[in-house]
Amino acid sequence: MPSSVEASITDDDLSRQRRKRQARLLDRPVPDFSALTVADVVADVLAASDEGHAPLDVPSYLTEHGHSWTTIETVLAYLQGQRPPVGPAGPSGRLLP
Repeated sequence: MPSSVEASITDDDLSRQRRKRQARLLDRPVPDFSALTVADVVADVLAASDEGHAPLDVPSYLTEHGHSWTTIETVLAYLQGQRPPVGPAGPSGRLLP
């Protein structure tokens, strides 16, 4: 049976691996706009969600700004990993202000 120290070391390693993976994801260039990174698009989505009083439909917002489904799925995956699931069916692709 692992001790609590071993469990915390394992948790720390997993947390560190997750942070590294997220950093690599955010540093990736956006295929649609080579001057942008995924972090730039995530920041844009978060800023847009703070502007309105209604939930932001992230897929529609990104589609209107010319992003491909690859970029949209990447941004949604990152955002859903950062926020708790919304509603009984899980993440919805909408950000609440």
